[in-house]
Amino acid sequence: MIIRRYLLRELASPFAVVCGSLLLVFTGYSSARFLGEAASGTLPGSVALLLVGLKLFVSLDAIVPMALLLSVALGLGRLQRDHETTALAASGLGERWLFQAVLWLAIPVALVVALASLAMRPQVYQTLYQLQAGADSRFELKRLPPMRFYADFAGEVVMFSEAADGDERLQVFTHAGGGGQSDSVVFAQRVRQVTDASGRQVLEFKDGHYYQLDSASGDTMGSDVVISYRTLALRLKDEQASVRKRRKATSTRELANSDSLEDLAELQWRIAAPFSTLLLGLLGLPISRMPPRRSRSGNLAVGLLGCMVYYNLLVLFVDWVEDGKLAPWPGVLLLPLLGFALLAVLMWLPRLRRRRP
Repeated sequence: MIIRRYLLRELASPFAVVCGSLLLVFTGYSSARFLGEAASGTLPGSVALLLVGLKLFVSLDAIVPMALLLSVALGLGRLQRDHETTALAASGLGERWLFQAVLWLAIPVALVVALASLAMRPQVYQTLYQLQAGADSRFELKRLPPMRFYADFAGEVVMFSEAADGDERLQVFTHAGGGGQSDSVVFAQRVRQVTDASGRQVLEFKDGHYYQLDSASGDTMGSDVVISYRTLALRLKDEQASVRKRRKATSTRELANSDSLEDLAELQWRIAAPFSTLLLGLLGLPISRMPPRRSRSGNLAVGLLGCMVYYNLLVLFVDWVEDGKLAPWPGVLLLPLLGFALLAVLMWLPRLRRRRP
């Protein structure tokens, strides 16, 4: 029992440090955009901080398994470097005990990841989308700084102005994605924001050109539209923004009852999260094997490379399921199954070598 607690502590301590470090790095990365929007005044500071927290939560299904793999590689690597694993083996506590020690940590962590991925992930994404839509609906032109690009959270509208004249903006370029085969580009000498008779916010573009660009090819080539105007009005969305239904914000039960391949890929991504956590945690055991007195940086490099390869393949499998290039079942779950097969091979290799005459 004492040895079990000791091994668990040797794994849990680096897990807390590594997980905290990765969360800190991701927080700095994800906050760059939101805090920049808050600094420019286009997004309230409280909303920016909340968006950063929500983005951090939805990234846990990738950060936690990565932290678990690195912590197991570091913790068991230290035990091996200090010959503690040799002492345990001499006492009859061989690699099976180390395997069980990793499971003592990996199974509870995988259960937490399963709860976050299957139950909490859609709710968090729904809140995230509502905040983003609300921020877009509260757009104020006077807060748009000149010589900087503004993009809404959906990525459908991009705006740029060269100068400011009070609350108005001068030499404004606006790009709007049509969601289909055409995009719209609007150039205006002057843009201002007003309120119409119904109380809705309206952007008035003055003295410019409207371009509707058709990206289709073949018979429809040459169907672009160019219109010169004196005044062009664009009504903004109501403040009570309606959020489009998106797969990431769809409940797991709805995904399971759907016949769409895109919904199936999202469902399998959520199911794969706890299995990925368990797999990567156990893969830290063979990665931790190294000759005595060798630096632990090699373990970290191998672990990081393995995580990068695994999650890039996972995203690729999701795309294949969505495009119908991979069988719906096991679909995305095929990658964790292959990972467990690789784990079994790596765990048995040392025994096969010892059996050679």
